[in-house]
Parts: sequence; structure tokens; C-alpha cells
Amino acid sequence: MRTMDLFLKRYHAVFILGILLFLTACATREEGCNDSFANNFSFGADKPCSGCCLYPGLRIRLSHKYNGTAMVYNQKIFSDGAGNKFGFGDLRFYLSNFQIVSVGNKVINVQEPLDVYVEKSAGDTAKISIANSFALARGVNQADMNISSYRDTSSVTKLRFTIGVGGEMNQANPLRLPSDHPLRSSKYDGMYLGGQNGYVFSRFLYYAKDTVDVKISSPTNLRTIELTFTPQKIKRGYFLNVLMDVDYGVLFQGVNVNTDTPSQIGQKIVNNISQKAFTLTQISTSL
Repeated sequence: MRTMDLFLKRYHAVFILGILLFLTACATREEGCNDSFANNFSFGADKPCSGCCLYPGLRIRLSHKYNGTAMVYNQKIFSDGAGNKFGFGDLRFYLSNFQIVSVGNKVINVQEPLDVYVEKSAGDTAKISIANSFALARGVNQADMNISSYRDTSSVTKLRFTIGVGGEMNQANPLRLPSDHPLRSSKYDGMYLGGQNGYVFSRFLYYAKDTVDVKISSPTNLRTIELTFTPQKIKRGYFLNVLMDVDYGVLFQGVNVNTDTPSQIGQKIVNNISQKAFTLTQISTSL
């Protein structure tokens, strides 16, 4: 009888322990992203994570052309308006302030906050937070440009961006930017003029009678581009994919590569920057 009582007591203890373990497991909260706009939204998460949500943005693939012909480098096969033959060695420009605009004309900023160190004066820096919305377009070894992020599900019909680097970001120290930031390499590739003069917005290195390196900077030369496309519905967590051409034949209209000075060429290019230089060839969405 004692043996039976001991057995029942042990069985009861094990049963109670099992119930407690089951209830504990049920009470464990799952941590994850509970924002439905995020790519990694977790339907079962009942405890919000800290900074783990990943949001969609723009994916831009840029094709470089001259008067509709695919760009070729280090060959004098192109002609300016005066018939002078020339060829390109390097082409680079910064894009910033990306926005998409809905059918109802709602502006959706494509950006994330970023802390940067700005040079207020020689040797004097200040840490500030800016809207991080930048990309580097380059003719040689052009990679897809990924710009994060947005939280929206509108039907959008316009893409808007700026050629150049404006505001306080133009005085940000590139060496203190994240290693994968598009402006980080500017210190070493001729796209940064120093803390007081800021970044080179666009660079055009070409070979004609002489080798000419045209660099465009200064806030007065910032230009905004707005391109319209057939309305595209943004799904939750989906990226907006953009295929786009840039035509340097439009930018070099009126340029004489043999007689114009780099300053004159730069000003003509700035004057020619318009919607005509950029063409959207495809818009789509995907995860």
C-alpha cells in the first residue's frame, strides 16, 4: 500500500511538473518584427524586436548610353555637335533625395535616418542626423543601386530624385560614413573636394584632342529630375524595381569637346540636365 501511495505521489508530481512546463512554454513570447509593412513581418510575433524590421525600397538599374547607343569606353567613337570625335574614360554622378509620388500626388520619401559628421569650419565637426537617400551612378562597373526605404502601399506614378548632394550632407566627412555608403569612396576617386567645398556632383572624363576632366559641384548646380510612368501598385513588403537609361548625348548637346573649357562644358551639361536625359524603360515590384 505504501508502495502504491508513493507511486501515486510521484506520478502526481510529474504530472504537475509537466503542466507547469507546458504553461511556461505557452507563455513564452515570440520576438520578431510586427510591422506589416516590413519584408520580414512575423505574423506570430507578439513581442516587438528592437531595430530588426527590414523595409523595402528602390532598386534602380541604370544603363549608360550616348545618343541611344550603349556606352563604350576608352574609344573615340562618339561625335559632338561640331563633328569632333571623342571617347569617355570615366562617368560618375551622385543621385539623392529619392521620392515616389502616388496617383493622388502624395509624396513618399525613400530614406532612412543616418548620423553623419559635418565639418562646420576647418577642424570643427558636429554630429547630426540626416535623411539617408543617396546613390552613385558610374559608367564603368555600374552596380544596381539600392535605396532604402519606404512604408507605403499606394499606387505610384512618378519617380523624383536630385542630381548632386545638397544640404548639410555636402559637408559630411566621407571617411566617417558606413563602409558601404555610396559617398564613402569619394575621398579616393576624385569625387570629394574637402569639408568646405563638399562633393563633386558629376564627373565626366573624356579623351578628344586632349584629356579633359570635367567636375561639377556647388549647390547652385543641383538639379531635380521627375519621371512619370504608368501607375504601379506597391504591395506590402515589395521593392519597386526601376530600369532606367541615361543618355549623355543629351547632356553634351552644344558642347565642343576641343574648344570649350571644362568650366564651359560643365555649365552646358548642367543646363542640359532634364527629363530628356533620363528614360524609364521598365517599372515592376518584387520581394
